[in-house]
Amino acid sequence: MDKIVRVLVNQRSVSVRQGATILEAAREAGVHVPTLCYHPAFRPRGSCRVCLVEVQGGSKPVPACHTKVRDGMEVTTDSKELHTYRRGGLDLL
Repeated sequence: MDKIVRVLVNQRSVSVRQGATILEAAREAGVHVPTLCYHPAFRPRGSCRVCLVEVQGGSKPVPACHTKVRDGMEVTTDSKELHTYRRGGLDLL
């Protein structure tokens, strides 16, 4: 049986299985995170950087499609800084 962890996504509490990604937790919480290279049939790569999110206590944004949740993690999916990072990543494509 999978262990369940609790995560806050944009101040919305959600319970997901340990090992889930931030993207999966966000979707479970009803929060949209933009993606470009993600597809559920393939292994996440995090290469496009469009799904970047901020994790409280982290020093830089992380890709939601590739980063595993931790119990008690607090995630922000929408900020001015994230929009700048995402736009910069798209400009490189």
